[in-house]
Amino acid sequence: MNTVPSQAGPSATGYQGRVSRQALEQLVHVRGEGDEWDFKRTLGDLADNAARVNLAKDALAFCNLPTGGTLVVGVDSDYMRTGLNAGDHIDTTAIRKAIEKYIDGDFIVLAAEHLLVEDGERESKRYGIVYLARRSIQPVLAAQDGHIANSKSPLFRSGDILIRRGAASIRANSGDVRRLLTSTVVQEEKVRAVNELWASVLDQRRLLSGIEFLYDILADSEYKLVITRPELSAARGHITPGDLASKIDELQLRVSVVRPHIPNGLYQQYRLCAAFLGRIQLKAIRQRDAGIFVSWTDSDDESPDLILRQMASQLLSNDEVDAVWNGQVSGIGTRRPLRPAIDATERGLLEVIEGVLSGLA
Repeated sequence: MNTVPSQAGPSATGYQGRVSRQALEQLVHVRGEGDEWDFKRTLGDLADNAARVNLAKDALAFCNLPTGGTLVVGVDSDYMRTGLNAGDHIDTTAIRKAIEKYIDGDFIVLAAEHLLVEDGERESKRYGIVYLARRSIQPVLAAQDGHIANSKSPLFRSGDILIRRGAASIRANSGDVRRLLTSTVVQEEKVRAVNELWASVLDQRRLLSGIEFLYDILADSEYKLVITRPELSAARGHITPGDLASKIDELQLRVSVVRPHIPNGLYQQYRLCAAFLGRIQLKAIRQRDAGIFVSWTDSDDESPDLILRQMASQLLSNDEVDAVWNGQVSGIGTRRPLRPAIDATERGLLEVIEGVLSGLA
């Protein structure tokens, strides 16, 4: 697996809930605009310059919010839920095309339409919901002036940083810019910390590479071959328990340096994954030195490793844990491949990482 991108949040697919029917239903009944949402009767004809500039102004401001912002389309200035006009269409590609030339910085735009039926009415109405957020940590700037025909001055100028203040999208003042840039520095530190944590997990897994290979190819009846066949025995490596402890201590030290920037939930998940990998590795070293080899799910005396199973139950679903411990039965014995189990624990860790980064995008 690759290192987590150093400056990017999750992919757009991670934000699909922002434009879901449930999200629309929650917002459409709100009376009042806020920093993170706004209502519009219509987006207008996006082939028209004025409509594009007005939408770009809101997009620039929403993208400078830590978690982005949402436009609800089909609600007028008095919060009357009118629905979309027959000719209105809320389309991600059209919206991006309309505003991208005004935005200096990579951004996410998602849009959807949903049908809602008002209480006491039989006919449904169409509404639009548009989510906008910057993809990187750095603030976005206006890439060019936002001119509107017959207007004395542009709505925004090239290089402007726009922010949300209540229901308004406005130019940031010096204090706003200072706070935004300070926040950006803090967020960059968090992303650097997450990268270091993830890299440490990958480095610890590399220590397991030979053992992982053996557990993946052998059934339980074949474990004694590891001792008698040199090419298999060599895969168990030569690292001593002391060497392993030293290497893991180095990884822990790397993470401890950036610990202040790692949310506690993510840090605890990391520690659990590290302990899971470390127990398997130490068990393999101990078995190698004792001249035995048994399933990684078992203790040295071939009884179930209950401590390891308890760790696994905190990292994997019950079905995944049961599948691992039951193994894959074949004519030569039961195989319990290690790689899929570790992959599953790392996916869980990546989900927590994605949750952390989604608040930074």
